Amino acid sequence: MSYTLPDLGVPGPATPEEMRTLYPPMYTFAQLKGFIESGDLGLLKRHPDFQKRYNIWCDAVKQEFGSLVKYLVEVRLGWNDKDTPPKPTYASSAATTPNPVVFRADLPEEYIKVIPNDWPYSVPLEVSHFVIWSRVPAISSANIPLAVQAQVKEDGLWGFTGADGGDEPVFPPGISPRAPASDLEIKLLDEARHEFNVFVKNQWPEDTWECAWFVNPPRLQSVPGLAHIHVFARRK
Repeated sequence: MSYTLPDLGVPGPATPEEMRTLYPPMYTFAQLKGFIESGDLGLLKRHPDFQKRYNIWCDAVKQEFGSLVKYLVEVRLGWNDKDTPPKPTYASSAATTPNPVVFRADLPEEYIKVIPNDWPYSVPLEVSHFVIWSRVPAISSANIPLAVQAQVKEDGLWGFTGADGGDEPVFPPGISPRAPASDLEIKLLDEARHEFNVFVKNQWPEDTWECAWFVNPPRLQSVPGLAHIHVFARRK
């Protein structure tokens, strides 16, 4: 999707060359997978200098447009119509949203856009960071079983596709994979992940891509007012 980047008087998104030379990757893909599988999505970060650049840019966007959501909706995503106003990532109640009430793998095209993240986390050069932007909530009581709703709101949700034969996750010292409390919890979380896994597999087929996707919990979201899912994709 083409769009015109507004002149805000501050540095905007970095070029590939800037990402390579000024903000070199801090993590391997195996480490990123370990961060995600640990259940602590707060471990995923931008390069510190790139984060500073992002913070300055965000302040300029808010001054010019009033909010990041307004900029994203009107400029970056081109969702200017008023018929289906975008929703936050986490919906408090499915009953408050129009149909389709929540993210699913077969959402109509007008409800969703997949674009590269203009401000990616620190990922290896061979990994692309995409964002799935959705007009409807990613998480709500309509797609998360009741017994794990509180956990998902606290920790977020994540999954992996095309990982057969890929690098094993590398965990930070002292951190282990988040262990589900029971077989039932495993089953319910698999149900919660299903539509996201299907969508990611459709966009990035498993025979050619390995992906790690995640939905940040509200406490980690820089744009909580606009539903989105992160995807790290690496071509095999």
